[in-house]
Amino acid sequence: MPRSTIRKLNRLFEPICAAGVITLLVISGFVTLHSLTRMWQDVDKVGGSYAVLETLDSLSIALREAEGYQRGFLVTGDDSYLDRYMAAEASLDDLLSELTQRTANNPSQDEVLDSLKQSIRIKREELSFTIKLRQEGSQADADVVARTNFGKDLMAQIRDEAELMRGNARVRYAMQLAETKHTYQTAWLTGLLLTLSALALVGGVLWAVYRQRRLKEKNRKLDEQIRLFLEQISDYAIFMMDTECRATTWNDGVKQVLGFDELEFLDRDVRPLIFTPEAHASGVVDAEFERATKNGAASDDRWMKRKDDTQFWASGITSSIRNASGKVVGFSKVMRDMTEQKQNSDELSRLAAELSEESRRKNEFLATLAHELRNPLSPIKSAVQLMSLMDVSPEIHDLRATMEVQVEQIVRLLDDLMDVSRIGRGKIDLKKQVVEISTVIDAAVDNAQSHVEANSQQLSVRVAPSGLCVDVDPARITQVICNLINNASKYSDVDCKIDVSAERVDEFVVITVTDNGSGISPERIDDIFEMFAQIEDSVERGVAGLGIGLTLVRTLVELHGGTVAAASDGIGKGSEFTIRLPAAIAPEVQEAVPAKAPHNVRPMKVLVVDDMRALSVILSRLLTKLGHDVRIVDSGTAALEVLQTFPADVVFSDISMPGMTGYELAKQLRKDHRHRDMKLVAMTGYGQASDRQKALSAGFDEHMVKPVDFKVLQAFFQGDD
Repeated sequence: MPRSTIRKLNRLFEPICAAGVITLLVISGFVTLHSLTRMWQDVDKVGGSYAVLETLDSLSIALREAEGYQRGFLVTGDDSYLDRYMAAEASLDDLLSELTQRTANNPSQDEVLDSLKQSIRIKREELSFTIKLRQEGSQADADVVARTNFGKDLMAQIRDEAELMRGNARVRYAMQLAETKHTYQTAWLTGLLLTLSALALVGGVLWAVYRQRRLKEKNRKLDEQIRLFLEQISDYAIFMMDTECRATTWNDGVKQVLGFDELEFLDRDVRPLIFTPEAHASGVVDAEFERATKNGAASDDRWMKRKDDTQFWASGITSSIRNASGKVVGFSKVMRDMTEQKQNSDELSRLAAELSEESRRKNEFLATLAHELRNPLSPIKSAVQLMSLMDVSPEIHDLRATMEVQVEQIVRLLDDLMDVSRIGRGKIDLKKQVVEISTVIDAAVDNAQSHVEANSQQLSVRVAPSGLCVDVDPARITQVICNLINNASKYSDVDCKIDVSAERVDEFVVITVTDNGSGISPERIDDIFEMFAQIEDSVERGVAGLGIGLTLVRTLVELHGGTVAAASDGIGKGSEFTIRLPAAIAPEVQEAVPAKAPHNVRPMKVLVVDDMRALSVILSRLLTKLGHDVRIVDSGTAALEVLQTFPADVVFSDISMPGMTGYELAKQLRKDHRHRDMKLVAMTGYGQASDRQKALSAGFDEHMVKPVDFKVLQAFFQGDD
């Protein structure tokens, strides 16, 4: 806890304790008054319950007296009995009214009281009726009524009901006595606790007074030590100011950092002494002290000046000083000369900016390189694929096959270059789905098969046919396994063996690619996944690559939450690469959809727009071989002219062309309603996701990256049919 906070708490301790004592006394008085009130109310309730019992007794006595006087009148006919009967009966109304009032807040008595009133009413009617018969001279009838058991039974019922009310009253009486006792005990304990608490607080105040005296002496010594400490610090200029920014303290750091002696500095406004003219002109100075006043502190990392007007980079803070009431009474300032560190930081920032710019240019170069290389590769690949549709001699067929393998290798290298660039910019998007690993490995083997066969090597695959699933981007994991197989083939001799296997190990699917080729030296095992790493004898063997394939493999596997590792017993002893991917639950088996039967593609009118004539001619011949009517042009303007007389079904257009670009051509065509059913396909060397999105936004239906595979073209026309 900060020392200023501790001092503030110490100053507040005594008044807090005093306030606590007063508060406890007030609370004690309030609790005592409340307890006395509760006790008075409880006593009153006890008295009320006792009065109910007395009233019930008086009611029983009055009822018996009324019955006795009635019988005396019936026997003697003496009117004096009748007067006393009337007095006794009149008292019954008063007693019933009193009983009703005393049981008004007691729901348990209401039902019994109503029944008792009803019984007494009937009894009174019976008494009055016999008296009336006697008064009318019907002595015999009155005696008959008086001798019946009705009156006795009625009196017995009245006694039972009165006794029931007495029982309820006794229970309530006992409960109220218990409440009164509990209230007394609570009041006694509360008073005792409050008294003890007040005594403790008084003791705390006395202890605080003693401790405060000790703290004052201790703080005095501490302040003296701090003053001496601050005065002797030379690396930091530390000083205090009043509210007018006049210096009130000085230390050796002021001399060391700012160049001012004590007499030159004290009692002077520090603002014109240490702030640069630029800072004053921009309002920085006043803003700094305003922030310190408002927020308690303000940073002052900026260029400042010394006594000799030389500037230096100062790092520090300006803080406001407040009194006990929170009012600002001055400021403190701590600052240090950080010019050298500032210069180093600026140099690092400059280097970082240069590296960032270099990385940006590198990515632009890779994208341009891929585009420029794909343009000449497109006619070469198309020509090779066109040759596959011709009847040629075995020698030419072998040459064509060799060219096809090498072209595919160049395409893979370009794709690897672009993927490394995308990964460096965080542009890799995974399209994950749960698939069986066997289908991914089959696709990788198909892609790598031509390379393996060209080297006359043996490739074997051991994978469970079903049930072994992973949640991955199939295309990316296919690329990973294909890279490992190609690597194994590249670094193995003719007739070498390459084994690919997959199995479930705990919660992972483990894929292994093993070869008996050139192997890896143990000291290079940890380095081969680094960018541009090379095996020692790769140059001599004539198989040195770009050194990015394994970097791409590791990055893609880790993006899927997996790991990849290499192992080898040494040079000439083969190698083993192991991929571990989290296993996934197999998706529910869905009913197989019957495959569409092969069908003949409808001949279409096709326009090829590309300023590279070699590609246009080769692509034209390839599409003609597929049975389509093809025209070629070398610009967007020429395409618009040809389309006036040649209603094309499909337009293959390059993007980067002189004059009108492919994007502009697509926008022009989409504005013309005559071409609303025309399929527009962008065929370009730019293959990033942003390039595809830009093409689709311009109006293209498809985006194909050069060189376009023959199978892709076939699939496009079959799907378009």
